[in-house]
Formats: sequence, structure tokens, C-alpha cells
Amino acid sequence: MEDQTPPAICKICGSDKLLPLFEAQDRLSSPAKEFPVARCPSCEVWSTLPDMSESEIGEYYPVDYWGTEPTQEWVMRSQTAKLDLLKAFGLHSGRILDVGCGSGFFLRALEPDKWNRYGVETGTEAVNAARKHLSSDRIYEGQISSLAPTVGLFDVITLWSCLEHMNEPVRELAAVRNHLKPNGAIIIQVPNAGSYQARFFKNDWFALDVPRHRHHFCLPALRSILAPYDLEIIAATTVSREHNLHSLRQSLKSRLRRWGNLHKGIYLLVKPFTWPFDRIMSQLGKGATITVVVKTHDSIAHD
Repeated sequence: MEDQTPPAICKICGSDKLLPLFEAQDRLSSPAKEFPVARCPSCEVWSTLPDMSESEIGEYYPVDYWGTEPTQEWVMRSQTAKLDLLKAFGLHSGRILDVGCGSGFFLRALEPDKWNRYGVETGTEAVNAARKHLSSDRIYEGQISSLAPTVGLFDVITLWSCLEHMNEPVRELAAVRNHLKPNGAIIIQVPNAGSYQARFFKNDWFALDVPRHRHHFCLPALRSILAPYDLEIIAATTVSREHNLHSLRQSLKSRLRRWGNLHKGIYLLVKPFTWPFDRIMSQLGKGATITVVVKTHDSIAHD
């Protein structure tokens, strides 16, 4: 009898020709569950399978996924890299919306006299935590595509480690575009499926984080996805002191565990070389994290 299972469909471009890559373990479940990861040859995006509803995906987020309530000092320290990126990209003030804001750490780190701060988040507990610091009328629960037009337009919209979690990223990017001012900017940060870490470690790559990460992007794929919405990447980096080295070391640990009892000793021998190696690879554009600044074509033409 022929297999009657319908083919997996790429949520980005609609192709039904997904190519299996490997199966990866959910590092947060016990016992560990495995999920297939497939590559779309049309748009080059990797997808975590099987397709799941929002409620089904929600079951894989532990209660403490967004962390416990920290001190303001910790919040400021944890958000330093993002604040530095804002300044590096020439973004200093305005009306800002953080998509997938979690408990609001990034928004809480912004200077309130310079930034008019808003956030949107799907997790109820994270929304409640963010509202304690930013008020209920500044934090919206749900997807950005569910926001009413009356919410208005923003000078800056950020998606920090958010797009990869979205079940329908194309739909949500269209909504981001609709809430952006004509001369506004979007910042997107995602794990880099085109990185040396993704290519070498494959199913041991720490940043896969299946099944919570539904899609895995490389830079060319991001450019193609944004183009139909009159959006263009004007700056990009794969350097991330917040994510890259940590991802390398955790990926290395996972790979070495397959080598048996010697894995701890081998890791200690290799560890001193991980920082300089990752720094070089990140500077060469092969780092494990992509951060891009996006603007509309019209605003670029008038800059």
C-alpha cells in the first residue's frame, strides 16, 4: 500500500519538495523526543516537522522558558549587546515595538525618556510579567498579525530571536511591514542556518532548539522572504557575543558525548580554542547568529 501521508509543505514558499536533513532531539524534554528537520530547495529555509498548531507548539515551552524575575541590574547587563546594536545601527529614539518581547527585558533596558516602548507576546505568563513593568496598555497578547490598525505605526520594530519561533513567519512579517512607519527600521535576529556551526554540527547544533524553533534561516533566504514586502536588508552581521560562543560550546558538548567517557577531557582540551576560532568565523560572516537592519526601498532611496 502506498504511503497516504500528505507531503510536508514549506510555510515560506509553499513548496512540497522538502528534503530530509536529519532528526534532532528536543533538549528540554525528558526522555528526549526527536523531530525531523527538512530543507526547502526553493527558498533554502529549514523547517522543523511535523506541522503543529499554536497550542501544540505551546506544550513544548516550559513554564520557566523566559526565566524568572531578575533584578534590574541583571536586565541591563543581559541586554547590553542589543542596546549596543541599536546605537551601532544609528537608532537612538522613537516609538518602538518589540515582537516576541517575552517578559519585557529588552524594553525595560531602553531609556524611557528616549523610547516610547511597546511589546507583543504570545505567552500569557510572559505577558503578565512584562505588564508589571510596562503597564497593560503597552504589552499586547497574541501575534503581531492580530494587532488592530489603531495600534499605529512604529519608528523601530524589533524581532530578537523571535522569527524562528513563528508558525507563520511570512504572515507575521507582512504584519510587521504594515505597522512600520515609512522611514522606519526593522531589526531581525535569528540563528544562522548558513553558519559553520549549523553545517558542521547538524542535529547537534545547539541553536536548532526543536521543536520550538519552527524555521531556520540563512541570510540569502531572509533577503528573498523580505523582498515581496518592499523590504531590503541595509546592514547585516553574524557577530554575536551574546549567542555565538555559547552555542559553539554547547554544540561541541553534544557532539563529544557521542564519543563516550572521554568527552569531558576532550572538551576541556579544546575549550580554550573555541573563542578565537568562533570570533574569526563570525567576522568572516559565518557566525551562528544573523542580525539585520531592514528598511523599505522608498526610505532607502531618500536616505
